[in-house]
Amino acid sequence: MENPVGSLGEMVADVARKYDDHPALIIRPSFRTRTWRYRDLGTVVPRAARVLVDAGLGPGDRAIIWAVNRPEWGIGFLAVAHAGGVSVPLDARHTNEFAAKVAAQTEAKLVLASRQTAEGARSLGLPIVWIETLPDNARRSEPLSPATVRSDDLAEIVFTSGTTGEPKGAMISHGNLLACAGAMAHVFPFSRDERLLSVLPLSHLYEQVIGLITPLLAGASVVYPVSRQPAVLLRSFRDFRISMLLIVPQGLRLLDRTIERRIDESGRRAMFERLHRLARRAPQPVRRLLFRPVLARLGGRLRTIGVGASALDVDLGQRWTEMGLDVLQGYGATEMSPVVSFTRPSDNRLGTVGQAIPGVEIRIAADGEILARGPNRFQGYWRNPAATAAAIDSEGWYHTGDLGELTRDGFLSIRGRKKDMLALPDGQKVYPEDVEAVLATDDRVKDAAVVGWPLGPDLKVHAVLLLDDPAAADPIVWDANLRLAAHQQIRGVTVWPDEDFPRTHTLKVRKHEVLARLATLAGAATAGEGAGAGSGAAMGSIAIARAGDGSEVDPLVQLIAQTTNLPVAAITSSARLSSDLNLDSLQRVELLGVIEEELGAYIDDDALDPEATVAELDAMVEAARGTTHESGIYGWPLNPAVRAVGLGFQVAIMGPLVRVFYRVRTTGAERLDGLEGPVLFIPNHCLHTDNAVILSRLPVGWRWKLSAAAAADTIYGNPIQGVLASVLANAFPLRREGGVRHSLELLGARLDRGFNILLYPEGMLTLGGPMQPFKPGVGLIAIEGATPIVPLKIKINQMSFLDARGSPLRGDLEVVFGEPIRFDADADPVAATSQLEEAVRAL
Repeated sequence: MENPVGSLGEMVADVARKYDDHPALIIRPSFRTRTWRYRDLGTVVPRAARVLVDAGLGPGDRAIIWAVNRPEWGIGFLAVAHAGGVSVPLDARHTNEFAAKVAAQTEAKLVLASRQTAEGARSLGLPIVWIETLPDNARRSEPLSPATVRSDDLAEIVFTSGTTGEPKGAMISHGNLLACAGAMAHVFPFSRDERLLSVLPLSHLYEQVIGLITPLLAGASVVYPVSRQPAVLLRSFRDFRISMLLIVPQGLRLLDRTIERRIDESGRRAMFERLHRLARRAPQPVRRLLFRPVLARLGGRLRTIGVGASALDVDLGQRWTEMGLDVLQGYGATEMSPVVSFTRPSDNRLGTVGQAIPGVEIRIAADGEILARGPNRFQGYWRNPAATAAAIDSEGWYHTGDLGELTRDGFLSIRGRKKDMLALPDGQKVYPEDVEAVLATDDRVKDAAVVGWPLGPDLKVHAVLLLDDPAAADPIVWDANLRLAAHQQIRGVTVWPDEDFPRTHTLKVRKHEVLARLATLAGAATAGEGAGAGSGAAMGSIAIARAGDGSEVDPLVQLIAQTTNLPVAAITSSARLSSDLNLDSLQRVELLGVIEEELGAYIDDDALDPEATVAELDAMVEAARGTTHESGIYGWPLNPAVRAVGLGFQVAIMGPLVRVFYRVRTTGAERLDGLEGPVLFIPNHCLHTDNAVILSRLPVGWRWKLSAAAAADTIYGNPIQGVLASVLANAFPLRREGGVRHSLELLGARLDRGFNILLYPEGMLTLGGPMQPFKPGVGLIAIEGATPIVPLKIKINQMSFLDARGSPLRGDLEVVFGEPIRFDADADPVAATSQLEEAVRAL
């Protein structure tokens, strides 16, 4: 398909003009939601490109992006393109060894990293640009003129993951990415009203193209959750009214289990199943009405789920379809940038991966292999002409290595792999030869074949070993897993019962026969006919120490056993979550969600080490147990009618009264000119009438969207006083000590809605002065608020009778506005507090 723009840089400039102040990228890292509008992208990307150029990036140079999902990931990626560089994205879970190979192959000039990948990034020995502070550094930089970039110029190199040999890097051009994104904008119902929740790694083209570039082309909004924990995702659905989700099958199953668990807890399972039976014959609007309570837990707007990376179980897809959602499934490869086909809302056939996307051709070769070509087909493998020639034939067809069938009307079904790459349920790809190479270095192993087993939605990496000593199987796997990446971990092992594997005439292992034999062994084990000791067969999961002391089962152990499908006796205190209990990343997220629901302990998945022991997890649960979360934003004072009453009072009554009792001069108000809010005003607290004086000096436009933070223990300790403060000053309660989480959420909710905040950082009134030290939390609010802070000082020349008995009727004051201050995301809160205090004192 033709695109109106030829490069990613042109795309940014184009969408900034088209969609202006519409939200583009959204994240809520703490109490404040940070939003980059489309026009913000048009401003920040050229400036971020300048930061990268100053760090050593030139046209055509490669920049590794090794970071977690955040809006700044996309900003960094687009900045590399703007500068004419080439991005090399790495999964945050990649090993240091793999990253070093990629850096060496590409001769990378720098790395964009996040806090979570800091150790690995430093090991590369390259200049580092931290994505969390990239926008802050960009704000202080001059914009860079866009590099001259053609559609067929390289935009990125995406490498296959492995641990042995040299990884292959697929070369993807600007035109490849834009062709695929433009096509997907016609497949998915993208519009300006859509909000997509981004949960898959941006280093993978599936999320990068459909979850970032395509929404930007369409003017939609992308929301980044700070955790994949089910409770956090459900809250994100509700808070941001998500309408679209891209996910892998295992992630959808995890979400499904979370919903069904809550159905069971409410005792409504029978009703839930009855609604499913009714929905099968109902049109979509009726289905959404039947499941309205369930959809409400997902924010009420979710309509489209796009599934990719591995096969979707038809029954699972049908369940979600019955709830009134479009569950679309696609097929593709990195080499196709990455989409070949996708089902459409208008013709969605579960069990297929849909028809070719616009501009792409599909052909089935004589041996059943799927061939594809189109404007999104990659340019070849980085500095690997032999691999390129093997993948792309003389007619331009990319040979996918997958087997499939096409119906007469063009619907594609996948029948398996021509080669034996494993597509795991969580979307990760594992190349068996990489795992086999690690096993081959163990002298105890005569030979090894790695396959995906069991077949179907629970497929795992399974090692089949030829051994002289079958008892060595578990130690061999243990040692191998220490050298393998998290997604490559061997989750099951079988000792082959014969003297050798079945082989071809070239001595290659016939893996389809190995899989057939595993099925036979599994059937025999199920029937109680397991292989005898004399056969040398051993099949199943890695052996784990047994507890078995007969004591009462700990609730945490029960939850782990339910999540892992292991016997309770296998869950020992020293068992490690990943290596011993086979919990992959999504299963750990599911476990934490269950812990929060069942045990009342909230633990973020970033805080949990994959190799943590059960005992360490138990300690974390005990530390977090019983935490409760207040909810609601105390929103009624934000109602325009209430604000109109308050502003009317300020203009008609409060302002004239201030002029009766005080002569007030204003200095520095021009510093507000051109300042884009919301703004945090931080004055000293020296008069009973501080609020009235400050509000009377602020222009009406600033006051219309201003909320004052008032002490929860004093002002709101009196209900009548609290209501009056809320109406007349649009105030909200702020706790000065103790649990302040909910207070910060109230503050953040107002900033998110564009309200300026009036906050007294001393936390107490000192009538007439002197100024007291600022509360230590002020710096944190200033940093996490990610908004300009305006120091403000009331200078007392003469107090009024209104504030101090015995003083003249009319006092004399000066209100001084200071220069706005902004803090970087990595600023030190203690230092920020000191800087703000000094700024107010100096006025």
